[in-house]
Amino acid sequence: MSGLPGNWFFLVPLAGAVSYGVMVLLLSRMRELALDLPNHRSLHEAPVPRTGGWALLAGCALALMLSPAVLPVSVFTGFGLLLAVSALDDLRHVSARVRLPVHLLSVALLIVGLPQPLAWWWYPLLLVAGVWMINLYNFMDGMDGLAGSMTAVGFATLGLICAWRGQGDLVGICALLVVTALVFLRHNWPPANIFLGDAGSTAIGLAVVAVSLFGWQRGAFGLLMPVVVFAPFWLDATVTLLRRMVAGKRWWEAHREHFYQRSALRIGVKRTLYRQLGFMLFTSILALMLMLFDLG
Repeated sequence: MSGLPGNWFFLVPLAGAVSYGVMVLLLSRMRELALDLPNHRSLHEAPVPRTGGWALLAGCALALMLSPAVLPVSVFTGFGLLLAVSALDDLRHVSARVRLPVHLLSVALLIVGLPQPLAWWWYPLLLVAGVWMINLYNFMDGMDGLAGSMTAVGFATLGLICAWRGQGDLVGICALLVVTALVFLRHNWPPANIFLGDAGSTAIGLAVVAVSLFGWQRGAFGLLMPVVVFAPFWLDATVTLLRRMVAGKRWWEAHREHFYQRSALRIGVKRTLYRQLGFMLFTSILALMLMLFDLG
């Protein structure tokens, strides 16, 4: 078992401090920069900034630039392209015709950067799964505290597994995401003062794909492990999408039919969030049990 490497003990608190500082700036001087205005699909009643992901990513980006982790240029390029179009979408609407090709290219660049070659049939499977993870994270970022909680719990679990399997750099990257997610949750806990936004949600979705694939190729865990850890998100998003398709609805449009949205309308945001947290902890404990029995 390997814990957090020495350099990361400085970089993780640095990422948290930078995220906190940028968050304060976004909530004060830049509060009006990109507002999420309430509409018939919203669970909030007043305009809320949707730039919280910018603060989270600023801390992670600075720490990664200073870290000993060596990531392929294609991976950085993929994240950069995704962030560019998603940040623009936070400021002004970007059509799906533009966003989807960028999502495909970002995941493709990530797959190309993997350390080991894959059988040809893996590429279309991982491409579709990666694009779906980016989008479902965006779909699930519709309630106070939800996406931040899944990020903190999910990456904490993967980080523990990576530590157990001796993958120090992956532990550090997971720790960055956990700490910055907690900083974000400080301001996103209901009632939220700021939302994650497209830049934050899509980048975290791609980070899930990156840690999952690199962890898999380095032997830290099998592909089943991240599937179990992030089940609360992909189950809700996938089942909801299939239900809308079967019902003949315009499934590509925004809506309020996710299970968490229906629950929030019925019993309230906080109670729904606590139930979701319980589900997240359950799947994380299940993943850790699979690790202990060497089944993941």
